[in-house]
Amino acid sequence: METMKLVHQHADEMIAIRRHLHQYPELSNEEFKTTELIKEKLIEYGVEVVDIGMNTGVLGLLRGGKPGKTVAIREDIDALPMAELADIPYRSTVENVCHSCGHDIHTAVLLSAAKALVQVKDELCGNVLFLFQPAEEKGMGAKQFIEKKFYEVSKPDSFIGLHVSPEYPAGSIGLKRGPANASNDFFHIKVSGKGGHGAHPENCIDPIAISAYIITQLQTVISRENHPVYPAVMTIGAIHAGKAPNIIPDFVEMSGTLRSLDFASREKMMTAIERITKCGAEALRGSAEIWWEEGMPPLVNDDDVIERLRTAANETIGADHIIDVKNPSLGSEDFSCLFPRFAPGAQFRLGTGNDIDPNTRHGIHNSKNTFDDSCIEAGAGVIVQYARNFLK
Repeated sequence: METMKLVHQHADEMIAIRRHLHQYPELSNEEFKTTELIKEKLIEYGVEVVDIGMNTGVLGLLRGGKPGKTVAIREDIDALPMAELADIPYRSTVENVCHSCGHDIHTAVLLSAAKALVQVKDELCGNVLFLFQPAEEKGMGAKQFIEKKFYEVSKPDSFIGLHVSPEYPAGSIGLKRGPANASNDFFHIKVSGKGGHGAHPENCIDPIAISAYIITQLQTVISRENHPVYPAVMTIGAIHAGKAPNIIPDFVEMSGTLRSLDFASREKMMTAIERITKCGAEALRGSAEIWWEEGMPPLVNDDDVIERLRTAANETIGADHIIDVKNPSLGSEDFSCLFPRFAPGAQFRLGTGNDIDPNTRHGIHNSKNTFDDSCIEAGAGVIVQYARNFLK
């Protein structure tokens, strides 16, 4: 049967599941009811649910009719800690929690793909792994799958996934070759000096003045040390010091984020931030400590996987619904922890906007954004066709 006919058969069911998930969102590593619903549906469809010891999240396995390779498909399931302001009948019923990043759609797309692939499993030469990943918003979920050795169930030969994109129309997808999302690392700095009376700075070592100097010099990491052809962002997002206007404090604490689209540039900039921080403080008679929360690497799409996705989209939604994405996003995505480490992979964009409702165009992580859930068919169709082609 044609792929789009397969996914269309259960389109209404998947929209209903998506809207249920939207009404009852759960935060990272708290997706217990979401996990149970996914397990229940996979078992109902005929997909094996594999217990690898995770508290939330689901690993599903579909064995094809003949031996062969393995396609791994990953989507995330967690919600955001923010209130929903969208005026829709299925709005979130959980205070200050909502799916404004579209992970409810991701989950429904993957369930739709699973149900459709079960119907054609006898034609598949190989297996399909379904990774319903928790805690993407905390950058932890992919690492949890890795810690539990998901790959021992069936070693992936190809990884694919998608992410909603309100800037593109529902029914379309976006393809980006090469770097698509940035790395995301957090750094924390403690600048130490010598406190005292604000009237006598000569008797003190002012950590606030030192911190101001460090902040301005850190901007040169982007403008003077990073190669300009590799986009990068460095932001100091928090700074805390003192409690009184006439007291020089003993220390200042600040933290920031570094994002890069290139692996080598990422390492070079991390080294430069450490050097400038420590040496800048010492030059002004203070001292500084810096420590990192290493996040996720850049997400770099494999060219061959992108072209296979293009072929699958041509065969399902048509070439006129494929958008070539010009610019990468400096947002991060922990899917990058899974490929190319375990297999070549790519993530494509799934259009969720329309020209009828302007609220579908606000963008992800916006409390008023609504997603056109007619997109589920397009996303599932492309994924199913990719798997069918890869496992011929």
